[in-house]
This record gives sequence, C-alpha cells and structure tokens, in this order.
Amino acid sequence: MPFFTPKKFAKLSVALLAAMLALPVAAAPNTHTTTTSTSVSGQFQNNFATDLKLAQQGNAVAQNDVGMRYLHGLEGVQKDYVQAKVWLEKAAAQEDGDAQNNLGFMYDEGLGVKQDYAKAKSLYEKSAAQGNAAAQNNLGLMYDEGLGVKQDYAQAKAWYEKAAAQGNAAAQNNLGYMYQQGWGVKQDYAQAKVWFEKAAAQGYTAAQHNLGYMYMQGWGVKQDYTQAKAWYEKAAAQGDADAQNALNYLRENGLIR
Repeated sequence: MPFFTPKKFAKLSVALLAAMLALPVAAAPNTHTTTTSTSVSGQFQNNFATDLKLAQQGNAVAQNDVGMRYLHGLEGVQKDYVQAKVWLEKAAAQEDGDAQNNLGFMYDEGLGVKQDYAKAKSLYEKSAAQGNAAAQNNLGLMYDEGLGVKQDYAQAKAWYEKAAAQGNAAAQNNLGYMYQQGWGVKQDYAQAKVWFEKAAAQGYTAAQHNLGYMYMQGWGVKQDYTQAKAWYEKAAAQGDADAQNALNYLRENGLIR
C-alpha cells in the first residue's frame, strides 16, 4: 500500500497564442511529480514501538516503516535523516523494494546524504525490477528530466507506462503530460486527458489541476469554464496554490461565479 510523498511540483511557463486568455504564469499546468512509497497508506499497521522492536529483530518491512517515520517525521517521531538512512539501508540490504526506492529518494533529493543521481538510479532500478511502481515512476522522471542520465523520452515513457499500468497516479499524470506537450510522443490531447483523468480519479492534485487547465484553454476538449472550475476546486481544496490562483483569475474576469 503506497504512501505518496511529492518530490516536486515543477511549473512550466506556457507561451499562449495572442488570441487566448492572458493567464498568469502561475496558472500554467503542473508538469512532473515523483513519489516515494512505503508499505503504508495513511497510517502504519503497527505503532512505532512495535515496528522498532520488529526492525531490531531484522524484519525488513518494519525496518522500512521505521525508516520512513524518521525520514518524514511521522506519528510524533522527530525527523532524523541519519536514522532514516540506517533503517532503510538495513531493509534495502534484504532486497525490500520499498526501502530501495525510499533510500533512492534520499540520494535523489540529497536528504541527509550528498545528492547522488547514480546511486539513486541504481536503487530505483533494483526496486523497479521487483515491480515497484513508485520506483518505476522515479526512473521515468530521471530520464524525462535528464537527472544523472542522458535525457531519453522513450525510456521515460516506458517506465511511466509500467508504473501507470499499476495505477500509480504520479506516473499517470506524468504520462499524460508527455502527451499534452508532445514530448517524445505525438502530441495527443485525447490521450493526455485519459491519463489525467485516471490520476485525478485517485485524488491526485497535479492531474486535477492539469485537467482544469485543459478545459480552461479548450485543449482537446470544448472550452468549458464550469468544468475548469470544478477541477481547479478539487486541486485547490488540497492546497494547490496555482489552482487557487486560476480560480481567482476566472472569477475576476467574470468567467465563473
């Protein structure tokens, strides 16, 4: 069961045609996000004391869960990257796919360690080989953005597709964005919409925002400010500042109530 932690919500400044609405840059669609995964969803199966005891006994799942509590400062545990790394390394050494991905995330972001894309990629690959969808998405993002590797949209798409097929919302959103922008694929708004909708149905904020933007601009759909408003409101309710900004723009220009 995945616990998602956004890596980035990178914004793309879109050059609009003169005939289109002069939107603020902040209303441009979200591009890519990457996620890290643990074996939890919302709350851990055991309390910290129980997991710590199990972890000390060598249980890889518990070691990962202890590491993630330290990594994110969850459930009253103080954030501690040193301890996070210790426990994630123990679980990763036992070939735990979640821990390999999460440790890779630490190296990817430079959290308590020197940023090392090569190390991150190696760990992601080990996890992805076990079918870990979050790691597959993270590999896709590395190839998509050229992080420690030569930018390769074909590789990015291949990894996103593996993760998206498993229902990974971040990968679905990222794949949709590739189709929306025509990066490594023929630009296809219909495909973009399909993947954004899959991710948005899971409550994925970036995809909700991206759908709102498509309806606002009329990209592959009939321009529909009511639909744009509905999707922006979903994203805004989850704290997406750009969606809130877009809603304000639409209201100030009399496009929605």
